[in-house]
Amino acid sequence: MTDYKVAIDIGGTDIKAAVLDNGLNFVDYQKIPTPNNINEYIVDKVYDIVKHFQMTYKLSPLHVGISSAGVIDETNGVIDYTGPTIPNFRGTNFPKLLASLNADVKIYNDVNAALLGELYFHQYDVDNIFCLTLGTGIGGAFYNQTLGLYNGTRHRANEIGYLLYRSEDQLTFEQRASTTALKSLMKSKSFPYSDDVPMLFKLADQDNELALDILNEWSFNVAEGLAQIQIIYDPGLILIGGGISAQDQTLLKYIVPKIQNFLPPEYGHAEIKTTHTKNHASLFGAVSQF
Repeated sequence: MTDYKVAIDIGGTDIKAAVLDNGLNFVDYQKIPTPNNINEYIVDKVYDIVKHFQMTYKLSPLHVGISSAGVIDETNGVIDYTGPTIPNFRGTNFPKLLASLNADVKIYNDVNAALLGELYFHQYDVDNIFCLTLGTGIGGAFYNQTLGLYNGTRHRANEIGYLLYRSEDQLTFEQRASTTALKSLMKSKSFPYSDDVPMLFKLADQDNELALDILNEWSFNVAEGLAQIQIIYDPGLILIGGGISAQDQTLLKYIVPKIQNFLPPEYGHAEIKTTHTKNHASLFGAVSQF
């Protein structure tokens, strides 16, 4: 009998799953493609993974933390809303799904989970923290050191990817400033290395004109969204996560100086850092509150 915990991270592309010990060290890990949820279902895969881990490691009690894309009713463990990335997902009830395994289930929006994972390993001396993730899409999470995560009345707070819609190009903040948007921009400008983002940063550091042009256009869009976050939330710290955060200071040097373009003179903004927990933050966060 062990007190390991099971962590599941459901994304639009992959489902990542792990067994973690009390120090959140990996005991087991697997990654599978996310089912299309049309003729193969996410709930079936999650159930099979959890049952496999439960039997393999003789887990009792069974603690399961789930991180998922979408708007999550974290109190009741229900998927409240999702966009087109994951069809037929709204209304999925994970505590009910796993009830036959006697599982104690916690479920979080993936950015909430990522922020909890970051805060488990790294302490920040500020009261209010906003986390922005740049990836396939754009997500947000807001945390107060006393009150915890803030999700809003209908669990829809921090859905910042929908900000800044422009009628002229019919694009939102997410559609202009996500890593997906950056890759599309690279292709549209005929970047010779297609959508190789690390190569883009490498060439920009060598003063390659095309790479600099692409990064400056994209980072201008990112900075516009960060200015809105500053105005709305007035956080003490803004963290940038997602795979591109691995660029760290190289990323920030393109974004941070541009934020002032979207704020009144001398308005100021919070300190901006990239997350320390680069990999698997959502898995760690999903079980960090047990």
